[in-house]
Amino acid sequence: MQKHREFRSQGFGTTSTPHITITRGTNSTTLIVRPAMLIAVAAVCVVLSLGYFGATAYWFMRDDAAASAQAERRQMETLYQDRIDRLKSEIERLSSRQMVDRESVEQQVTTLLRRQQLLSKRHQVVTELMARAEESGIRIAAQSPVPAEKPVRTEGTLANIDDDTSAMGGEPQPVKDPVKTLGLRGEPDTESEKLGLKPGIDPEEQAALEAVGNDLNAMDRESDAVLDALAVATEKQINKIVAATKPLGVTLIKRKSDQTSDAIGGPFVPITGGTFLDRVTRTERVLKALHNVKNRARLLPLTRPTRSTAISSQFGPRTDPFLKRLAMHTGMDFKAPYGARVFAAASGTVEHAGWSGGYGRMIEIRHANGLVTRYGHLSKVRVAKGDHIVAGDLIGNVGSTGRSTGPHLHYEVRQSDEAIDPAPFVTAGDRLTSLLKQ
Repeated sequence: MQKHREFRSQGFGTTSTPHITITRGTNSTTLIVRPAMLIAVAAVCVVLSLGYFGATAYWFMRDDAAASAQAERRQMETLYQDRIDRLKSEIERLSSRQMVDRESVEQQVTTLLRRQQLLSKRHQVVTELMARAEESGIRIAAQSPVPAEKPVRTEGTLANIDDDTSAMGGEPQPVKDPVKTLGLRGEPDTESEKLGLKPGIDPEEQAALEAVGNDLNAMDRESDAVLDALAVATEKQINKIVAATKPLGVTLIKRKSDQTSDAIGGPFVPITGGTFLDRVTRTERVLKALHNVKNRARLLPLTRPTRSTAISSQFGPRTDPFLKRLAMHTGMDFKAPYGARVFAAASGTVEHAGWSGGYGRMIEIRHANGLVTRYGHLSKVRVAKGDHIVAGDLIGNVGSTGRSTGPHLHYEVRQSDEAIDPAPFVTAGDRLTSLLKQ
């Protein structure tokens, strides 16, 4: 059979309409292509293109951020290891050289070696805590994690006096007995005294030992600063989660009655007290607290039940669309296309999946925290009673069954069999989505 297709396009005037004519033998069929249809097809193509490019950009940006964080942590580990290796080599070089006061130098070298070994162990602990923090979404900068500590001097101690001459004065007077005045014993070594060195030690060797000691002190301070920064960042993330869920009336973490984040302030004061072990204990405690807070938050219905953001009716009193009388609306209506996917707002067990009066096809899920969510007017139910589902699982499709004027999702949150406003849960979920995924 010979098949002939003919396409004729007319202008969009008032007397003609674009159409396609399909001819098969002696029969012909004319399909009318309306401008609205062309516009709709073009709009769908644009939306699909934007969605594709948006999703592609999101995944690329997400991978780049994760790779950047891992590279930053590796850079810090490399810097620490390089410095430890350099210090170890310097100490070994010093220990192999002959010095005038061998016993004194060997004692200093032994002390530095012990400190170096201790610093290596501390570095391992800090690295492990940083890895745990990154798993929880906590990342800190490799340089200057906290502001530098301002030196604190104790009056009356020579140990706190440095070379700063910007705040000195007074009339000079000769010291009659320097040994007695400075609390020293024995005859003073004039040259060593001028250089601030121990008697009998080569100035070059003493300077090298002091340089190594200064480097070890600096690395000790850096380890303390990293731990302090981790603890502070973790506490801030805990506060964000608690603040976002506070309007829901749930308690994710127990706090002292007088502890609050409102009306606080003051100058920055670095944490100077406590030992390295105290800082490790604090960091481990807050990381564990963050893990617990996130797990409790994930039990709440915080996942959006549909991708649509259009709300056609909020929770609360409204005029009933059928009876035209004031009535209570027990949920939120998400306006969505027929067949749009519906997701579980939290993990739980399906207690009802089927027809339910004015709800039409409805799914009811009970969650571990005593809350219940309902999804009404569905066109299709994809779960069965007794199924255990996870937050974000596909459970059905949008429809218009039951008392409905058009395709939409009726979403409810209930507590003690009483309907409560789902809006705070949706808002909190939007704020915490990025935090709870980590």
